Amino acid sequence: MVVNWNGAALLGPCLDALQRAGPEAHQVVVDNGSADGSAAVVAGFPGVEWLPLGENRGFAEANNVALRRALAADARWIALVNPDMRVEPDWLERLVAAGEADPRAGLLQGTVLFEQRPGVVNSTGLVLDVVGRAVDRDFEVPLAELSRPDGPVAAVSGGAVLLRAEMLREVGLFDPDFFAYCEDVDLSLRAARAGWRSLFVAGARSYHGYEQSFGVGSPRKKYLLARNHLRVVATHLPLPIAAVLVPALALLRAGLKAPAELAAGRPEHARAHLRAARDGLADASRAFARRARGRLIPPGAEPG
Repeated sequence: MVVNWNGAALLGPCLDALQRAGPEAHQVVVDNGSADGSAAVVAGFPGVEWLPLGENRGFAEANNVALRRALAADARWIALVNPDMRVEPDWLERLVAAGEADPRAGLLQGTVLFEQRPGVVNSTGLVLDVVGRAVDRDFEVPLAELSRPDGPVAAVSGGAVLLRAEMLREVGLFDPDFFAYCEDVDLSLRAARAGWRSLFVAGARSYHGYEQSFGVGSPRKKYLLARNHLRVVATHLPLPIAAVLVPALALLRAGLKAPAELAAGRPEHARAHLRAARDGLADASRAFARRARGRLIPPGAEPG
């Protein structure tokens, strides 16, 4: 399935690649209220279902709409691919084979390369740094130098991923309050807490049109990443560490990053940091409360 928002320029190559990778699979484009001719592009692919939501509900919630439909149809595996991704013909086959070989593999991703620089790695999975930020593993490593074997990874990138339906039924879907960015990290870590693995499959390759969704240096993207980072920290890091990190990171954004952006003549970026600090603290407080109640599945992520 593909979640789209004004991605008419990207959908054609994405869907063409998916038709070659999984011609027998039911393919769905979930549209977040596009106004750019995306529907006409999808109409050129008769086997692809067009599912318009009429408004922008965000990446997480739009995926959840289609995920629930797939679960109700008793799907075993569900692939999610962003419009700015192009997968190789054997991408799906390789991921499914790896998943079938490991009964506790809940989320799988392959080698993601830059579309503009196909000899350079964008991601082989996600890892968390010392302050709980998710970063792409092997980012900018030349493909010729990559020697990463198949195996577990801390989290997967939601840009091109295969999900096991059984895992989703147990741990829930994406947390819709993320809207976009970091929802894949949250799902991966929830799954890990329930005993499911995230796996990297080197031979399953895809190509990412990097920064084509929100654009380079978008204040909106900066806000979402910063806000959602605090939510991830509060939800998944050990409580003593999270309790110190959340206010410290919020203070860093409001007290240092926002003034620095303002001094550099980027007031929209400064406001993004301030809003992220404020909203991230509120989200973190709710996340701490959910942890105290021992709730695994966030509100709105229920699979049923």
